[in-house]
Formats: sequence, C-alpha cells, structure tokens
Amino acid sequence: MTTTPRTSTGTDRALAVAAVRDLLLAVGEDADRLGLLRTPERVADLMLDLFSGLGVDPASALGAPVALTENEHPGELVGMTGIPFRSVCEHHLLPFDGVVDVYYAPERHIAGLSRIASLVDLAARRPQLQERLGQQIADALMTVLRPHGVAVRIEATHGCVAHLEPRAASSRAVTVATVGSIPDATWRLAARDHSAS
Repeated sequence: MTTTPRTSTGTDRALAVAAVRDLLLAVGEDADRLGLLRTPERVADLMLDLFSGLGVDPASALGAPVALTENEHPGELVGMTGIPFRSVCEHHLLPFDGVVDVYYAPERHIAGLSRIASLVDLAARRPQLQERLGQQIADALMTVLRPHGVAVRIEATHGCVAHLEPRAASSRAVTVATVGSIPDATWRLAARDHSAS
C-alpha cells in the first residue's frame, strides 16, 4: 500500500525529484539504469514527508488550551514521557531519532496529551538540530499554555555520528531545554520516577 506523503506549503515535488536525479548524476551514477528509475521520486516523496513541518508553527499542534476552573488543580507537574520521534539532522541530512520527555508545571491551562505528542512530531518534521528541537517544543508549550515552567528532555541516536564515528554508533545524545521554573523537588521526583521505569 502506498501513501501520499505529507507536505508543507510551498513545496515543489517536481523540483525535488529533479534535484535527487541531479545528485545521482553528480556522484557518478547512471540515473537511467533500471534500479534507479524511480529512486528520485521515492527519495523526493520521503523528504517531502520528513520536512512536512516546514513553514508550520509547531505551537499550532497544541490547538486551543483547556482552561481550568477556579476549583480545579492539575497538580504540580504534568509529564508525558517516551514520545518517539524521527527527524533529519540539518548538517548532513541524515536521520536522528529517539524519545522525548515533556514536563510542564500548569498554571491555568492544560493541553490534551495527544496534542503534546503531535507537537513533538510537527517540530521534528524539518531539517533540525536536537538542541533546537527541545527548545522549540518548550517555547510552544510556554506560548500556548502559559505554565509556570516547561522542561523537555530528548535522548536520540544520530545517523551522522554512526557514519562518521562508527565506534560511537550506539551512543545517545541527551539534551534538556527548560523555560520558566519548575520546583526543584518536583522535577527531581519526576526524573527519579522516570529513570526507575
């Protein structure tokens, strides 16, 4: 079964297909040989899907926040851990993937948990850096929910590291982005509980 790739606004599939063909020719390949005839289309469709978040504000994935009433209190911290993602490193256009843990300390608004997963996915669908990805997720949550604070932890493996430094192929990069403030005791409890699972 084939699926139509998601694409961002302003994409040009024909130009992308031609660019992949040109790249094959540039590295000395015969772009007309049987095994490569449809490769430019396949690669272009894959890249258009992987970059479908370009031109889209990641915060839009959160939709309208859920307002809490005066009698509701969501607790000191809301967390969603182990959100899988895949992105493409902007330095070598190789994939990196892993998991994202998102924590926020609500004030008067919360987000649906599936919306947080959608935010991670949308922010990842563009040429990206792991450090920037965490900050974009944190900033989007701060903008939409206006919580006391947000912390985003990402752990990922990188294709460029595996290719350039094969002995470090199984290494994992860890980044943490924080905005605002989360009580230290609460953050330590969340981090401890997550590491024990």
